[in-house]
Amino acid sequence: MPAVSPIERVGKYVKPREWNALISDPDTVVIDVRNNYETRIGKFKGAVDPCTTAFRNFPSWVDDQFELPKAESLKQQSGGSPELKTEWPERKKPPRVAMYCTGGIRCEKASSFLLQKGFEEVYHLEGGILKYLEEVPEPESLWEGECFIFDKRVSVEHGLAQGTFKLCYGCKQPVSDADMETPEWERGVTCPHCYSSKSEEEKERARARQRQFDAWGIIGGPDKGRRPTSKEDARAKNSNKLSSSL
Repeated sequence: MPAVSPIERVGKYVKPREWNALISDPDTVVIDVRNNYETRIGKFKGAVDPCTTAFRNFPSWVDDQFELPKAESLKQQSGGSPELKTEWPERKKPPRVAMYCTGGIRCEKASSFLLQKGFEEVYHLEGGILKYLEEVPEPESLWEGECFIFDKRVSVEHGLAQGTFKLCYGCKQPVSDADMETPEWERGVTCPHCYSSKSEEEKERARARQRQFDAWGIIGGPDKGRRPTSKEDARAKNSNKLSSSL
């Protein structure tokens, strides 16, 4: 969506220490801009979850949720281009919106999108959830659960302490201890969140990958990435690849 440009127009930043007052206001609609596998393990109290599987779904969710009218072109002003205006019926006028995401980056584009759609009061949490968890003491916090992050920690709690969730390497979603006690859990292959969506062929490929990792600590074997020094080494490498895939 090239028309959405955070460089030109963006929502109002809210410091973590001021965030509680904003989202506690009953006239504020709080929207979690993250995806469903992130919101599943934690979100702010009272936040709306769009249940998106990818950020690209967010614009269509906004259109459906708020029944946005079309922008109409008004009369062309002298010496200029047509002026665009969005006419809102009073009963459908968009509310004050406060948005948040993991580190605040996704909200840059999301807030720019809402402003372009005609929303007048758009706020977003500066520094995202991570900055909030770092600065706001747990007794004062309105955050519930853990925050999914995109590194080996998988999730963090207040004070950015290590969380309790692990990662399913079959679908890259967070899993709890309870998830790992279910029949659908198979390390490196499936979890309760992806078991039914994977074919047997996909599961077998994942098992082969996990066996490689268990044996060598790296997917593809110990020679992955090394250039063969001779034709014999090249043939041996290809033979190893073939046998490991059988």
